[in-house]
Amino acid sequence: MTPYFSRLTSGDGVYAIVRQNGMMRRGDRTALGALPTFRATEWLVDSYGDREMKHKLSAHLLIAIGMVAAALLSGLLVQSLSSHRVWINVPLHSTLEALGGLAAVLMALVLFARKAEWTDGKIQRVATGFLGMGLLEVFHALSPLGDGFVLLRSSASLLGGLGFSLVWLPTNETNRRSTDLIPSIVVAGATAFGLSILAFPEHLPPMLLYGEFGSGAIAMNSLAAVLFIVGAAGFWKEFQHSGKPESYLLAGLALLFGLAEIMFIFSAPWDSGWWLWHLVRVAAYAWVLAYVSRGYDFMVADLKRAFAQTKRSERRLAAEYAVTRVLAEAATLEDASHAVLRAVGESLNWDLGIFWHLDTERQVLRFVELWHVPDVVADEFVRDSRERTFRRGEGLIGRVWDTGQPSWISDVVTYQNFRRGPMGSRAGLHGCFAFPVGKGEALYGVIEFFSRESRAPDQDVLKMVANLGIKVGLYIDRKRTEDELRRTEGKLVEEHRLAEVARVLGDIGHDLKNLLMPISSGATLLEQELSECFSKLPPPAVTAMQASRDLTRELTEMITRSSRRIHDRVKEIADSVKGLTTPPQFGPCRLADVVSNVYAILRIDADEREVALRTEGLETLPVIQADESRLFNAIYNLVNNAIPEVPSGGSVTVQGYTDHARKNIVLSVVDTGKGMSPEVRDSLFTYQAISRKVGGTGLGTKIVKDVVDAHGGSITVESEPGVGTSFHITLPVDGPAQKV
Repeated sequence: MTPYFSRLTSGDGVYAIVRQNGMMRRGDRTALGALPTFRATEWLVDSYGDREMKHKLSAHLLIAIGMVAAALLSGLLVQSLSSHRVWINVPLHSTLEALGGLAAVLMALVLFARKAEWTDGKIQRVATGFLGMGLLEVFHALSPLGDGFVLLRSSASLLGGLGFSLVWLPTNETNRRSTDLIPSIVVAGATAFGLSILAFPEHLPPMLLYGEFGSGAIAMNSLAAVLFIVGAAGFWKEFQHSGKPESYLLAGLALLFGLAEIMFIFSAPWDSGWWLWHLVRVAAYAWVLAYVSRGYDFMVADLKRAFAQTKRSERRLAAEYAVTRVLAEAATLEDASHAVLRAVGESLNWDLGIFWHLDTERQVLRFVELWHVPDVVADEFVRDSRERTFRRGEGLIGRVWDTGQPSWISDVVTYQNFRRGPMGSRAGLHGCFAFPVGKGEALYGVIEFFSRESRAPDQDVLKMVANLGIKVGLYIDRKRTEDELRRTEGKLVEEHRLAEVARVLGDIGHDLKNLLMPISSGATLLEQELSECFSKLPPPAVTAMQASRDLTRELTEMITRSSRRIHDRVKEIADSVKGLTTPPQFGPCRLADVVSNVYAILRIDADEREVALRTEGLETLPVIQADESRLFNAIYNLVNNAIPEVPSGGSVTVQGYTDHARKNIVLSVVDTGKGMSPEVRDSLFTYQAISRKVGGTGLGTKIVKDVVDAHGGSITVESEPGVGTSFHITLPVDGPAQKV
């Protein structure tokens, strides 16, 4: 041992790297400083020069060597004083072995993390050796005394020595790729080997004979010692060539592990020699832990920076994804505005967002939408913002409008030109940024966000929200285009339908006049013929047939009236689809009489379907100024449409009442039918009306709406599937207001 220690403490080995550093150019020293071991010492070079760095580095290494030497000398002293003393302390031994195994695994992980710095793959082989040795030492600590106990210890040393000795193996691309699989194989093999020894201790080769180590144990540890020393020589050569501090460290560790294996050969279980080589391994692992702790602070700092950067990147990506999803799913601009504010605010961890919309007529930006986290209390700030408008160039919002670029304020409370600063201060708002929403040169609005923390400008966030502003602008532009196309399409469809209906009705009207003539004439002749026949009957027969005579008179009158109404109705329908080209003829009108006439025509159909036709409150309604013929058509359409939808036993009721001011009457047509779906209900009174009857045109409700509009009234509808439908018509008593 003496030559070894004298060599180690002489200046040659300790100062080899320092001499090389002293000859390095500045760029070389910077490259070496990228290594974790030298990051802590690089500042010494800049501050004190090479000489001071030599003193610092040599002092550090001498302290580590002194600790190892002190441990060895203490062990030798103990052995010389009690060379034959046996001290059995299983808990202490298990603790030392377990800690040593964990230190080896930790060292392996650190080396694996830095394998990219060693392009020749040597560091990965040593890390694999440390990993296998550490795992087997842990199993050794768990093993009971016996052959398995010694076999695990010897196998761990042999595997570790093999990892160190492979430093001499040349590396090429082929075996480098295969080397990547070795750590996984070693972990699996070491774990399986350790578990099998613990599970089947009775099937192991003898490793202990009469309290001494057997030949198998001595052979395995002798080979391990040779491998460690070979590895030490390889890393020493590597250190002399490259000056890498890790090479020096690994050379020293290999020598210590080799020394421990040599001591193992000359020891027996639990004697002073046994504890001595354990002490050497403890010193080696202490050196390992010193190296690991050297770069721990740097690693933690790097991880924190990387983690913070990753979190910021994740938040930006989450914001972009959330906004993209909102724009893809939102049906209206109102829905998208709030959802965009929420998506950006929650993703980037801001507390309050406001959407300012451009009023193109007045050329100002107005408050239109708000989002904030639940625990923000900013009523005064929000109220002030709602009442404000910004012109181009005014305040933060106007500046973003003017420049077309995002802007950031670290603290609105201390920013002089932020007019809402006092309210923001009372609300606890500080950090702020805003970005434009538009497409090309066209601006549609500005979005701003506030935080309860002061925040330094983040250029990555500003770039991201600038892109989001373009995306939202494209969405707004697309929605406006879609709305305009939809309106244009609706107008074209309505105009086409009206033109087609008007053309068809012109033909139908002409044909109906010709068709109605024989019906009307025939009804008149039939009435005359019946009157003549009844006048020739004897009085008893006339009395007996009077009921039939009254019915025939009523039916012929109904045929005559209906023929006349059909003729008038065709003309009214044509007027309706053309937009009431013929002015309404207003005059006194009793709604009870109008409804009675409608029921008179539709009662036969209703009776066949077993649907009751009822009225409520119509007799108490005042006489109103209305076009009776058009009102008849409107009520006829509503009742006629309701009858087929009402099941047998149901009813259609026309109700009426006067409002409190007695200026309007409300007429309701209520049925107990099937009801309407929301799609059908929402399309009523429009050019997109959907007919529920087979062969229906959907024009019935359009006719009703035009009649109500002509009277200066309004119409609403309530419907629930399976319950029924109610139409409510409100008409002014004195007719529509005169236009000035």
